[in-house]
Amino acid sequence: MSKFCDACGRGALTINLRSKSEQAVKSQQNVNLQSRKVDGCKVKLCTSCIKTMANKPGVVKIVKRTVRLAGRKTKQTAR
Repeated sequence: MSKFCDACGRGALTINLRSKSEQAVKSQQNVNLQSRKVDGCKVKLCTSCIKTMANKPGVVKIVKRTVRLAGRKTKQTAR
């Protein structure tokens, strides 16, 4: 089960939780992924991509069963 957005490629972040004594404990923040059907294909999208789809319906393109947002640069590659 992937933890990446199929449109923008966003994934989990690694953060430091700090106590009162400033000791760091590594933790992980996951992306808020929702499953949606886009043109008959079931994909996992983050909530910011779902909002983008609602505001600008012509931005999302489907290529080989993967959804890509046009003109968005990402650090991670979506599967």
